Amino acid sequence: MPDIDQRDPDEVASILTRWLATKAGGGAAPEVFDVQAPASNGFSNETILCRTRTTVNGAAEEGRLVVRVAPTKHLLFLNAEFSTQYRVMQTLGQGRPGIPLPTLGWYEEDPQYLGVPFFTMDHIEGLVPADNLPYTMEGWVIEATPEQQETMWWSGVDALAAVHRADWRALGLDWLGDAARGKPGIEQQMSYYRDFLDWAAQGITVPVLESTWAWLVDHQPAEAGEVVLSWGDSRIGNIIWQDFECAAVLDWEMASLGQPEMDLGWWLYFDRQFSDGLSLPRPAGFGTHEDTIERYGELMGRPMKDIFFYEVFSGFRFAVVMLRLADLLVGSDLMEGDSDMGTNNLATQLLSTMLELPRPA
Repeated sequence: MPDIDQRDPDEVASILTRWLATKAGGGAAPEVFDVQAPASNGFSNETILCRTRTTVNGAAEEGRLVVRVAPTKHLLFLNAEFSTQYRVMQTLGQGRPGIPLPTLGWYEEDPQYLGVPFFTMDHIEGLVPADNLPYTMEGWVIEATPEQQETMWWSGVDALAAVHRADWRALGLDWLGDAARGKPGIEQQMSYYRDFLDWAAQGITVPVLESTWAWLVDHQPAEAGEVVLSWGDSRIGNIIWQDFECAAVLDWEMASLGQPEMDLGWWLYFDRQFSDGLSLPRPAGFGTHEDTIERYGELMGRPMKDIFFYEVFSGFRFAVVMLRLADLLVGSDLMEGDSDMGTNNLATQLLSTMLELPRPA
């Protein structure tokens, strides 16, 4: 889906070299080379990895750069605004609330370079758990010792808590709310994802999702208390890890304002999806859901409430994304048109188990 595979790497290097020259000062001569895509490229935007060489007064310094590019042929999220993730990371980076983040470069809106907006950030050395194949099937996470896995789990939980402790008002992040959809938190999110489902479904009815929606409406909690900055895509696969410690929190395109349970539910849901959802054991050192919920309450200074609801809502949200993604894959000739991936996938299967619904056919 992302377009790096359809771009000529040499042409991209030439374009980015020309672009960097407009940003460099003091007689610096930048060069971009070794352009490639990461092994697991995302679907909400394109990612380009490259190396840079900057020569100043005859001395050359090399570095590594990550370029995030707005989608050119697809839109995964309803009413997505590509600049959101840059604006959030830029604000947090300048405000320094203790959240590990990559160092951002420039945001470019001029389409003369890559055809769409893009931004850069410094490359951070480390490892990222895979989604495909999931980290519970193979790879460095399950090959780690239980002690290393335990360090990883709680380091990620601490990073999430740092997000929720950020003073979003002082940072000027109030624009993340959408008053037209109601109160910040579950009210706005329910409104958004109902519209997202209707948009992604294109007139078809997905029984598991409609049954889940009815359950969510019946069990929607009455949220009380102050909302926090919500990361949105809070899972261990969106963290760069160094020695099993969180080195950088990535992927902020789903950022919003909400209760901390929103992100905690997403964190726990994806842990459940890659274990129970695949009939695989969880990494032995990962904290239990019960221990995680209790500890998170301690970190937030209040008990966590209605976590099962937020896990179900997370599954619903991801199932809606999968429904839209399947349509994009078919439209890009990456999947056969008669595939049932949009309605029968990890998310819909796990939701049917969690809510004891008929399995998707």
